[in-house]
Amino acid sequence: MTALEQWTEDLYQRIGVRQPSDISISYIAERLNIWVHYLDVRSKAVEAAAGMYSVYIDNRLPPELQRLEFLHELCHLLRHAGKSTLMPAQFTQAQKDESERFILYASMPYSMISKGSLPELRDDAVAVLAVTFQVPVPLAVQRIDQIQRRIFQGQLMAVMERSEDRNIIHRHIR
Repeated sequence: MTALEQWTEDLYQRIGVRQPSDISISYIAERLNIWVHYLDVRSKAVEAAAGMYSVYIDNRLPPELQRLEFLHELCHLLRHAGKSTLMPAQFTQAQKDESERFILYASMPYSMISKGSLPELRDDAVAVLAVTFQVPVPLAVQRIDQIQRRIFQGQLMAVMERSEDRNIIHRHIR
């Protein structure tokens, strides 16, 4: 689990997000005391004063995408300080990239995914994630692929460690 993913899990635990239905704009905004405004503008987060947060959500988007926009802006509010217009382009891009990863973790937390059982077939697992967490299929694909890569990496590391252990034993036996 990455540091950002763990931070997201900790945030959800602290504010009582326990099941997929809790991952809603109203539920999270209420627990974090964030004012949400639906307007005919691009989504944006604003910290009006210390601890006074507002998120403007583009009301032209379908509800499924509004929630993802909210999560993106939530990451900016909680993890990124300062005016992005005064920052170097690479720093601003890094913050946007982190907000995109946050959407993945916040919309489909690993703790909730691991509580259930996913179908063995990849396409079926993607469909279950998309329906359970009410996310677009491409986002569910991205999350499944990420989890599969981590599982494979863990298996590969275990094989490599066993191989190294065998090499060490063989060297000491000779």
